[in-house]
Amino acid sequence: MGTRTRWLMTVLLAATSLTSAVAQDRDTAGRLRLAQGFEQSGEWERAVSLYEQLLAGDPQNYVLFDGLRRAYTQLKHYDKAINLVQQRLVVQKGDINLLAILGGLYFQSGKQNQADSLWQLVIEGEPGNPIRYRLIANQMIEHRQYEKAIRIYLAARSATQNQEHFMEELAMLFNALQQYEAATTEYVRMLRSRPQQLGYVQARISSFSGKEEGRKAAMKVVRAEVEQTPDEIPFHTLLAWLCMDGKDFESALNEYRIIDRLSKGNGSELLAFGQRAMQERAYHASAKAFREVIDQHPTQSIVPYARLGFARAIEELSMSLETISWSMNTGGAPTLRTPAPGPVSETRPSFEGALGLFEALVEDYPRTEVGMQALFRIGVIQYDRFFDLDAAVTAFEKVRAMPYNANLVFEAVTHLGEVHTARNNLPQARIAYSSLLPGAEGPKREQMLFRLAELDYFDGNIDSALARLGWITTNVSTDLANDALQLLYFIQENRATAPAALGEFAKADLLTRQRKYSEAQERLQEILRVFPSALLVDDAMMKIAELHVILHRFPDAIAAFQKITNEMNPGILSEKAQLRIGEVYEYRLNDPERAIDSYEQILTRYPTSLYAEEARKRIRLLRGDAI
Repeated sequence: MGTRTRWLMTVLLAATSLTSAVAQDRDTAGRLRLAQGFEQSGEWERAVSLYEQLLAGDPQNYVLFDGLRRAYTQLKHYDKAINLVQQRLVVQKGDINLLAILGGLYFQSGKQNQADSLWQLVIEGEPGNPIRYRLIANQMIEHRQYEKAIRIYLAARSATQNQEHFMEELAMLFNALQQYEAATTEYVRMLRSRPQQLGYVQARISSFSGKEEGRKAAMKVVRAEVEQTPDEIPFHTLLAWLCMDGKDFESALNEYRIIDRLSKGNGSELLAFGQRAMQERAYHASAKAFREVIDQHPTQSIVPYARLGFARAIEELSMSLETISWSMNTGGAPTLRTPAPGPVSETRPSFEGALGLFEALVEDYPRTEVGMQALFRIGVIQYDRFFDLDAAVTAFEKVRAMPYNANLVFEAVTHLGEVHTARNNLPQARIAYSSLLPGAEGPKREQMLFRLAELDYFDGNIDSALARLGWITTNVSTDLANDALQLLYFIQENRATAPAALGEFAKADLLTRQRKYSEAQERLQEILRVFPSALLVDDAMMKIAELHVILHRFPDAIAAFQKITNEMNPGILSEKAQLRIGEVYEYRLNDPERAIDSYEQILTRYPTSLYAEEARKRIRLLRGDAI
């Protein structure tokens, strides 16, 4: 045989061997994936069979070893699992990971003393090595031995003389055991060594600060730390956050005064607190913060924003039963007064203070975004609170012409459409909404389509209204979809059976939008008289009752709601009417006994009602059973 022939045969044999090895590797990989698939589907017996075969062919493969160990453990074949690990330890002598796992298997098989002894042996092998403590603690945590794991971590700190070891692990274990003071102590320790992790620490504490006992424990620990380190800003910030989490905004404000002083913020921290308090609807605290910025830092560039925030806080406070009468030129505590009762349409709410603050901002900052926002709020007050339509149009038109905030322009033009609707100038309202439609996308576009659909409904253009509403309801996840669906179904339900009644109902809706409440009631009463068999009669009765509430005719409202519950067939409207009777007694007439009785009737007459849980909640609150 020639040299060339022998060379060719050698190459051919090598290629054949390589092909065979590749094929074998592919077969092994495929069988491994199959075994892992059996694991995922919980077919542990089949997984064991495959892993045993695979490991016999490749006894050094750790992936195969660990897969077989898991399968044995799942089947509670602890002796087999222990023997498997022990065999592995013959090759990997003293492997601390294997020893830790072996201890876990001893524990699971009921040999707790052997497990503890083996785990202790691992630690004593190198007592200054925190990795060993972590391995053992992880095994204990895996087997829900939380208190033992805590002792292991604390022993690691003692052995390594490093109190910063395992802070997060200990905090999570203490939290799991509902030992909230100890958990917070660890998070405080973490913040002390890593101040930049304030946000993370807040997020972790929030996992238990929602519970009253958790928040109190956290505040106790953080307050003690603040007393020991009074100049450390992160701890004042953490304490302020906990105060706000507990709705104690006055204490939070005090912390932000300190933070502003320590950080030399010149009012910026107080401004930030005021804005956050506004978001939380803590208007008294936000007003105080904004006022302090104005009074104590009058030359700072943030003052216009503080004045705007202060005016907004006063506006919001004016909406509550107690209204505040502060001006930019007075200090001290707010003077509170209760507005005179009377029909909404005939009473001018006490918003003059807020209006004056906004007008001063417009005068002082005429060509700025602050002035633009102040003008917008003036328009809102004039329309929503005073119902001065001419003044509202003037304000919104000025905002429309300003270039500083495109979103505010959109809102101003939207409000213009509402004002024109209230003026009964529907063509002008349509022009306003249509002008926004070309550039509007997403929710803004849907909002304009809904507004235009309402105008179509008011005008009697039912086909056009249905087309627009149908487009909105194709995306049921939007905020407007529910309102659009309700109007769509209402129109569809009544269009075929009582078109004339539907037209009159739309006119009553328009009168309500124009705050001509008495006229709206009269038209609804006429619907009841002329169209007694129309499907929308129930809706008309409900609207009549709600208009009595708006007009502060509370006995008439109760009588109207009662008529609905007595005469209508059981259903969502009669259930809602019964709930509204309770609400009128509770909130308008301050008669808790009758309110409780009304809510109890929901549970008696409509035990499966959607409002049953709300009724139970109101009853508990009125009886003092819940805080």
